[in-house]
Amino acid sequence: MDGHLEGTFLSNNLIVIGKRGFVKGELKADKLVVNGEFEGSADCNIVEVLAGGVLRGDVVSEEFIVEAKAKFEGQSKIRSADTTQSTAIPIIEPLEEE
Repeated sequence: MDGHLEGTFLSNNLIVIGKRGFVKGELKADKLVVNGEFEGSADCNIVEVLAGGVLRGDVVSEEFIVEAKAKFEGQSKIRSADTTQSTAIPIIEPLEEE
């Protein structure tokens, strides 16, 4: 992605923000690579901020990499690989009759 983009971005693959890219909003992807600037919230398996890249906002990921000379300002939460984001229905046991 290059240029100025705002909104919600969803992908099952890789999203790369180029050196001249500025992305603002909510982003969900398998992997995010920031070489330009990202502002908002990112929920990805892997987030990587390259040297010269800027990430401002909240990150939830299994793996979070910030290279030397990259900038990160915000909060990050590391999700363990064995934690799934499923919407499982709880099992409800029937009541015993008296």
